[in-house]
Amino acid sequence: MFRGLSVHPSNFKQSRTYYVRHFMHTLRPLIAASILGASAFAQNGVIPPPPSLTPAAPADAAAPAAELGISAPNSLSAEEKAQGWRLLFDGMKLIGMRGVQRSDPLSSGWKIQAGELNLPKEIRDMDRITGGDLITSEQYYDFDFRFEWRTSASSESGVRYLVTEQIGKSPEGLEYQIIDDVHNSRGLKGGGKMRSSSLEGVLPPGANAKLRTADPLERRGDPWNEGRILVQGNKVQHWMNGEMVLEFELGPTLRNAAAAEGLRVGPAWGGKKLTRIALLDQGTEVAYRNLKIRVLTPTPAVTARPGVPAATPSVARPPAPPVNPYLLPKRTTVPK
Repeated sequence: MFRGLSVHPSNFKQSRTYYVRHFMHTLRPLIAASILGASAFAQNGVIPPPPSLTPAAPADAAAPAAELGISAPNSLSAEEKAQGWRLLFDGMKLIGMRGVQRSDPLSSGWKIQAGELNLPKEIRDMDRITGGDLITSEQYYDFDFRFEWRTSASSESGVRYLVTEQIGKSPEGLEYQIIDDVHNSRGLKGGGKMRSSSLEGVLPPGANAKLRTADPLERRGDPWNEGRILVQGNKVQHWMNGEMVLEFELGPTLRNAAAAEGLRVGPAWGGKKLTRIALLDQGTEVAYRNLKIRVLTPTPAVTARPGVPAATPSVARPPAPPVNPYLLPKRTTVPK
């Protein structure tokens, strides 16, 4: 099969190239015939390239991720940065968040592992507060808060907003429910108003609220779910996995709905105000990532009565902070 193996040193490079090509030219039909079968090979005479050698798509076949607004976990795309998004967790450290019950929550229970903000629980720690709640350092009026979460078996957590704070205690307010819908007893007994993405204990999400993996014990599918809380004006929206699953208005009607469910809420509950946002430690395991927030422009507030034309819209602004009388300038006395 192979001939001319004697090669003179003077033309060694040219001869080597020739024999390598001759070897491959002779060997490829044999390999193709053995794989495809002699009949198939004789029919078309084309040797398909191996899958690993299939040419890749040109570099310009798809737009860069930054132009599409797609970002890696715990990062912002160029488009998101231009829109004013800010990270609260970058996969390595908390940004603008602190502990509520613990001065150093990352050494008390919360752990940063593989780009995730984890709250692991040993058996002896179940149903006990270890790391405590996490809360934003800044307050927000109108905002769009997005996050991802992952639960374990029977776990429960939540995201609270429009909160009333007490030193060292879990903040009270509205809660985007995060729970194991399959195994947690509170969720099973509470029905729709205790399901993931509900306004916890008050309003259930719609039928389109679907977890990517309903049972945390299953190893199939994506265990991470996307959450979103949108507060603008008196309207609030809960989103889950790209779907708006709940919308409601703040005010007396919401307080009445909470009271009808047997919840003891104060007169300020469910009202619009500056607020921090809290991630809850409720004694079970949970994990978060992709925590990011965008401050929104306050929406116009229009008040109209029947038969009276609506006034010119005025921009709703956060309430002004109380004035400290000790910082007021002293009056000058004019001599008579």
